[in-house]
Formats: sequence, C-alpha cells, structure tokens
Amino acid sequence: MLLAFAAFRFPQPVPSKALDLNFVYDLKDEQEVSPQLLKNAVSLSAGQNLLLDDTYNLLFSNIPEFPTEPGIISRADDVLPPSGSVRILFSHMNLLIDWSSSETQNMPATVGFAVENNTGRTLDIYAVRGSMAASRATDGSKLFIADAAPVIPGDSEPLYYGSAVGNYVVREFYLSEDRAPVNLGRALPGERLIVSEEVGPTGWAVGIYDLALVDTATGQYLGRSGCSEEEKVGLETFIAPLEVDLDYFLEEQLRSGQVLSPGQNENQHMRGLFVPGNYPNNPAGEAVAKSFTINYSALDCQKASFALAAADAGDSESDIFANDLMLNGFDPSAPGVKGVNRGNYGAGYTIKLELTGPVALVFQGGLQSGFVDVYNQIYTVWLDGTVKNVSIRDPNYDKYYKEFAALRGPGYGQVIGVFPTSGSHEHLLRFILPPNSYGPVRFYLLPLGQTTSS
Repeated sequence: MLLAFAAFRFPQPVPSKALDLNFVYDLKDEQEVSPQLLKNAVSLSAGQNLLLDDTYNLLFSNIPEFPTEPGIISRADDVLPPSGSVRILFSHMNLLIDWSSSETQNMPATVGFAVENNTGRTLDIYAVRGSMAASRATDGSKLFIADAAPVIPGDSEPLYYGSAVGNYVVREFYLSEDRAPVNLGRALPGERLIVSEEVGPTGWAVGIYDLALVDTATGQYLGRSGCSEEEKVGLETFIAPLEVDLDYFLEEQLRSGQVLSPGQNENQHMRGLFVPGNYPNNPAGEAVAKSFTINYSALDCQKASFALAAADAGDSESDIFANDLMLNGFDPSAPGVKGVNRGNYGAGYTIKLELTGPVALVFQGGLQSGFVDVYNQIYTVWLDGTVKNVSIRDPNYDKYYKEFAALRGPGYGQVIGVFPTSGSHEHLLRFILPPNSYGPVRFYLLPLGQTTSS
C-alpha cells in the first residue's frame, strides 16, 4: 500500500462549530441518491495533482475490441520497468468467424497473454494479483447477465456490454491480494509463458494481472537496471481458435510481425505500453499507480466531490485532476501513433480520506450521453478492506427502445459509505475503472444527519 499521498485541505471549521441541521442529510448505505442532491458540490480534484508512482508499466489491450480473426492483439517487446513489476489489462469480445461451414457463424476462442523471456536468464513469473474471466462458456451459455441491454426491436436476444464480467475481474483482482502470489510458471531463456482463458462465441474475455518477473538464480525481481541493453522481456495479448497449439501459433504470429488492425469504427488508439513519466503532450505526468489525501469536515455543512478515471479532459470533465490522463502508449505496430487510455483502465487509485464529523460517501458513475448502458452502470470499489459492488440502474431501463422518454437522466448516485463518527476518522478508498464501464466517476462527501432525506 502506498504510504505517501498528495493532499488537498478542505477549509477547516472553527473548533466550536456544530452541525447546522438545515444542511445535513439522512442517508443509508446503498441508498440511491438523486442528481439534484449532488449539485453544487465543491470540487476537491479540479486542477489538483495526484501523487504518481512509477512502480508499474501497463500493457493495455482494448483494440480491436471486437476481433473477427485470430492473431496478436497488442504487443510490446520490452516491458521491463525499474521495479520488475508490470501490469497487463485486456478486454475484447470474441467475434472469430468459423468459415468452414456453409453458413458462417461465430466460434469459440482462446484469449490471453504471453510473456516472452528474451533474456539470458531463467525467469519465474508470478501473479502478485490477478484475475481473468469470460462472459460466455465455449458452448455459448451465458456466465454473466447483469449487463444485458434491452432487446433491440427486431432482435431475438439482448446485447451484453461486458461490464458485468469486467467488474467481476476487478473484484477478484482485489480479493487475490489476500492470497500469496501465484507462480504462473518458469520460462527458460528464449521461452515463453502463456496464460489463457477459453471464451464462447460473442463472449467477452477480460483480464488484469500484476506480474512480477523474478530471476530464478537470485530470487530477486528483474528490473530494467538489472539487465543488459540486449535483454528484454516482451508481452503480447492474443486471440486464437480453440484447438490450435498456442506456442506454435504465437511463434508464427511473432515471426510474421503482424498485429491485428483496429476496427473501422475505433477512432481512439486504445492500446500500447504505458510507461510512467512526463511527456511533452502531458507535462504534468502520467502513471498507473496514483494516490491522494482528502481532508473534509462535515462541520462546514458543504458538499464536496472528487473525480477519478478521466477520459479526455473535455468540457464535461472540468473537475478532473490535472495529471489524470494517459496519452502516451507505445505501440510498435503503429509507428508514430500514440496509444491513449480514455478512462485510465488498469490504473489504480488510492485515496486517503481524513474526515471530521459524520459523513456519507456517495458514488456517481459516468455521465456520458448516447450510450445505452449508461442507464445500467456497474462498478466495483474497495473501501476500508471491503470490496463493494455498485449498481445504478434506471427503473425503466427495459423501455429504452420502446419508450425512451420514460427513462430519467443520468447522474444518480449510490451511498457506499456511512461514517457516523462525530470526531476525526480516517478511511481508505481504492478504485480501478472496470473494463467496459465509463469514466470519469465521482465521489461525493456529504454531511450526515437525521433531518433531510434525498
């Protein structure tokens, strides 16, 4: 856990000040909160700087999001950071096509990643934390259904947007911290280690891992400074037919030098290796591990908020942290094109809350318009050691295509923490934007009382 934090100090109250009962809220855990109640909050993140940690490089793999042919999806030939730890996150829907029958149809596949040991030493590869899952079994049965969309008129079954399996993977990623690191395998010089999951037709395959690369001879993490210039460790994500020899498949794909092209409608280059640092187009810096300290007093009787997981710093994101963008992914398959990470997928936020007086903590999901699943949002948060599920679903979601006017606007929140302590108290919040969910998200701090309901 990070021990150092950037900090913002909310204006401190006069010690003798008591709660003004006209400005407190009677809120319960998991209660839904209307957008009106969250209005006029003071932003504690706008223009502020997160503390950035350079522990992890991130290989991010999100395009092509809907691959229709087998191949390597994302690739980086030298992923070693100074620490010897690298994070990988991938999210793709399997749309591989079976051309062998008279009527073409989608087919099951294997999706995963491989570690390429191009050093002169034997490596043990550990998953310090990690999780991977598919939304459909190979027989087509559905394993996650909470993200089902309303059925489009004329269709026979709903689409599934992948947020359910994305949240499951983040939840399991957090829970895996309670277990010892898992030895995924050993790779001799020139060998590769493959980690994969089978996924059914039109199913999502999602994974996030923190990998530790350990020199078998010394038992120490292998970082960039411990290697010669010629020694490299590569990573790639892939999708392949079920029955193929994966080692042979990857060898042939790497020899060809080909990486799957982005889809026709994928205007953002959402893949690449993201390395912490300061860049000309992002001088405030970018990183995969970020932290901050917020000091808030309920005695001021003001609402406060902070935003995490920025997408693009557009007009609707004026309250994001100044250094919460990831704009400099390196993709060797696309020279001159910078990878972007709209939403900071795979980035981990650690927020220390220093609170005074009774406080309610409210979560609000993405506010994007024009997306069906904005009306059925699923998220996962880690609060004081407990992993919590957040579900914000419009009660008329099923009427999206038939009676859209019946839906309410986005912006509803959910209470995720109720802290009735009258004095000073501290809490720890952690967040990773789940794959196929929307950012930025916002957290609100409200003075807690017993007189006003939402």
